[in-house]
Amino acid sequence: MFKKYTKQFLDQEVQPSLYHEEDLSSRPHAPFATGLMHSMRVAAQEEEPETIIAENVEIKGSLKYEKLLRIDGSFEGELLSSGKLVVGPNGSVKADIDLDEAYISGKVEGNITVKTRLVLRGRAQVHGNICAPLCSIDEGVSIVGQINVANDMKGSHQADDINF
Repeated sequence: MFKKYTKQFLDQEVQPSLYHEEDLSSRPHAPFATGLMHSMRVAAQEEEPETIIAENVEIKGSLKYEKLLRIDGSFEGELLSSGKLVVGPNGSVKADIDLDEAYISGKVEGNITVKTRLVLRGRAQVHGNICAPLCSIDEGVSIVGQINVANDMKGSHQADDINF
């Protein structure tokens, strides 16, 4: 019974994929998608980090940068920037963070304030208060502190406070 259909199936030409990586507009709408992952992928492709603190590297002090910093090692001190920060899964930061955007997969001890977006991924651990207009938190993230998510950072009376 199966031999008859198997031969016809194997002889058929393989159809190319309906969706191309470049053409995401032709994809069907995902009802629970926010578009955040796509924008993160695009941002990661467009920007190269100015500075990378690699694994097994420890830095203490004040660090000033313009665009994008990636931390896979350990940093303790003061971050001075209006740019973006990426803390890798093995990264550790002991500092108050006040930036435009932050993507955190590692550990942060200190308050986090972002102007645009905060993304907490994987097994991220945050010990401090969070203030952001947009916040994405993966399952498995640990937060010890208060989260303030508000559309208008000046109007904190419109914010949703969540205590963990």
